[in-house]
Amino acid sequence: MKKIIIFLITFIILSSSCKKYLDDAYKNPNLPTYAQPEQVLQSCISSMHRGIAFDARAIGFYTQNFCQVPNGTTLNAASLNAERHGYSAGSDFGGEIWRTHYWNMGFNIIDMIDSSRNTGKYDYIAAAFSLNAWSWVSLADVHGETPVKQAFEKGRLSFDYDEQNVAYETALRYCDSALLNWAKAADMPTSTLADGDFYFFKGNQNRWVRFVNGVKARIYHRYSKKSSYLTKEVDSVIKYTNLAMASTNDDAMVQFNMAFPDATAQNFFGPRRNNLAQFRVSQFAINMLIGNTTTPGLVYGNTTNDPRLKYMFRPSPNGTYNGIISGKFVDNPATPVANDTRVPSLWGVVGQTSGPGLGLDSGARTFFRNDSKFPIMTYSEMQLLRAEAYFLKGDLTNARTAYVNGVNGHFDMLNTHFFGYLNATGTASPAAMTNVPIPAAERAAYLADVNFVPPASGLTLKHIMCQKYLSLWGWGFVENWVDMRRYNYDENVIYPSFTRLNIVNLFPDNGGKLAERLRPRYNSEYLWNIEALTRVGGFNPDFHTKKVWFTLP
Repeated sequence: MKKIIIFLITFIILSSSCKKYLDDAYKNPNLPTYAQPEQVLQSCISSMHRGIAFDARAIGFYTQNFCQVPNGTTLNAASLNAERHGYSAGSDFGGEIWRTHYWNMGFNIIDMIDSSRNTGKYDYIAAAFSLNAWSWVSLADVHGETPVKQAFEKGRLSFDYDEQNVAYETALRYCDSALLNWAKAADMPTSTLADGDFYFFKGNQNRWVRFVNGVKARIYHRYSKKSSYLTKEVDSVIKYTNLAMASTNDDAMVQFNMAFPDATAQNFFGPRRNNLAQFRVSQFAINMLIGNTTTPGLVYGNTTNDPRLKYMFRPSPNGTYNGIISGKFVDNPATPVANDTRVPSLWGVVGQTSGPGLGLDSGARTFFRNDSKFPIMTYSEMQLLRAEAYFLKGDLTNARTAYVNGVNGHFDMLNTHFFGYLNATGTASPAAMTNVPIPAAERAAYLADVNFVPPASGLTLKHIMCQKYLSLWGWGFVENWVDMRRYNYDENVIYPSFTRLNIVNLFPDNGGKLAERLRPRYNSEYLWNIEALTRVGGFNPDFHTKKVWFTLP
């Protein structure tokens, strides 16, 4: 009898051990498993930078932030297509924001919300809703129609497309959910938010709230062409820009872990990652900053250089500041030496179309160093968005106040986060670099110049939109492109000296039209979601030139 009892006890113990082993080895698919929200949030924040930076290699050419020069005699094919306002067929080039939203964030955001609800971490729920709202806006801004209502229904093999405004309406609801949960998070006795938010707001919930309000301001401003705007949305834009960033200290910036051994943890635009070797600043961007009344098409027609010029860009070897004209596809002349107007790379080297040795960034400025922060939203942007809203409303006094705040905010952003990497010799060599802020006297003189800061009665949309373009240059590619499409790339009134390519220089599928959207990601939509994509015209050769919702009345 004792032997039977011992056997039964042993059998029960072994059975229990086997069951535990089998449970561990073969998880029940009906039981949810979650990653720690601290880890998921870090990954999602990193994806914000990744999606925009990757797709800036297309959008940055559409907005003439960048132009390309050849490596020897060879142009990068994808960048060449983008500079011609085209696309790269059969490629995921221009599909990274799509991938970021549906894959990198996607169910990770949903799981972060679910797991945080189980543990009462309202701060992580709020952060997840905040990022999801931002991501829906960014996705719709560049792609137009996208799958929204069916996007995260499990078990589906195809996903219908919804109109662009459906994504914005969804984002607004997520903003409200975020703000509700941020209010709950404020009452939490303890928070681990800083652990997952170390490279963004470092756990500062007030800055997260301001960020969400900034997302709402962006959404409401997408209605600027609609008949309801002046009686409805414009006041919401004004309200939420006031609740967004209060100064450059609130700027939303992704930072990088420079201690991580893999270069992919560093700035996508830095020389160590070598993604922009053939990129150059465009003449359009330079024209907004240089003073030369003899050159037609300059934005302000003054004779004084903007003091930000020498802090954002490097001079050519002959000491003048130059860019590449869009569609030129070649650098400026190198000879004679006295007229060497070649444009330095974004890492400060003339004539070089590969990354500097060892990825050294001593010649880079602003957003192009290995450790440069990457802005996602700034006080300057919010104030200039506010200035446009007031201007469209007809309130020129408040428009001018916001305009001055926006210009000052961009100076503050450069001085606070990036400094001026000034070369004491005035040459394009990266030697003798010192970190110095823009002198207060130069800023004051600029703000006192009526060419740049006119009285309220002289303020124009050109002033506001060109200053916003400058404040977004080098990082705010999506918002810049939204603005330029809203104003139909207007090179006469809004963006003087923008180079509107002719039918010879444009991509052959365009039919003489400029790009209006990025095509959906090839390796999901063109291979696996064919019927739904066909219904919105995605297989038409000129689909990327089809107007998006926010550009239409």
